[in-house]
Amino acid sequence: MGSGPPAPGPMSPGGDRPPAKDDRPAPRLARRKGVGREGGRPAVRQPGTRQGEQHPGEAWNIFGTLIAGMAFWGLVGFGLDRLCGFRALFLPIGLGLGIALSMYLVIYRLTRR
Repeated sequence: MGSGPPAPGPMSPGGDRPPAKDDRPAPRLARRKGVGREGGRPAVRQPGTRQGEQHPGEAWNIFGTLIAGMAFWGLVGFGLDRLCGFRALFLPIGLGLGIALSMYLVIYRLTRR
């Protein structure tokens, strides 16, 4: 009926010859310790850090978690003080609860690794 090119066979993309050695993908190089993905160059590490140590930004993550916990629960305590008509009852409770919960979260994150 229609005159078109023959359907490719299972031997190669063109269907007319078996795949040559050059048609196969090159094998991946074995990954060695200390070799990154950038063409065999060594993986870049932060200066002053050894394998198994914390990243320098980890201290800022801890600091931010502690401050955010105190700020959030302190504001909740402040809002409860305003809502209930107290002067400074729930604010210190909120600050203490915030630092305790954020310390728990930091310890949980660090021991899980």
